[in-house]
Amino acid sequence: MMLTFYEFTEEDLRSNQHGFISQGQREFLKGYADSLIRSHRGGWPVMIFFLLLGGGLILAMNLSNESTRRAFFATPGILIALCMTFPVVLGIYGLGAIFARRRSRDFEEAVLSVAEGEIEWDEESSSVGPVHFLYVGPTEFKFAENFNAVFPAGRRGRIFYCESSGIKLILSHELLSA
Repeated sequence: MMLTFYEFTEEDLRSNQHGFISQGQREFLKGYADSLIRSHRGGWPVMIFFLLLGGGLILAMNLSNESTRRAFFATPGILIALCMTFPVVLGIYGLGAIFARRRSRDFEEAVLSVAEGEIEWDEESSSVGPVHFLYVGPTEFKFAENFNAVFPAGRRGRIFYCESSGIKLILSHELLSA
């Protein structure tokens, strides 16, 4: 996943250098965690609309004339399969809610991680555009754009970040002496 920057201050950087996440960063992470849950909840009306629309279209097509009605009611398996679609879709949506809450909780209880080492860049093409890989020591970060000006290749750097389910959020960073 692509990562996000936190616009840090010198106080945030000093706090990270001492191994702590600052209060401003905690508030940012709390807001980010809340947005994960809000975005999942925002899909609820859309999912219900398309679930009802799809079910209604299937029923309308199958009940439109006598021959399709006979075929539709010929075996109970078709009706059972249609009825089972609703709980299956709702169950999948519920699992998504569980995973969204888990990811949200991981960001609220974030642990500060540190990547330190020589900065290297790599790039790959994808169907949505280039993906830029930043390597700081053995740790990999992904970007949608090139941040070579912020992290110049060949220099030593230190990045303070937190991670949950493959999402890495950079909290602060610094370039070290060569």
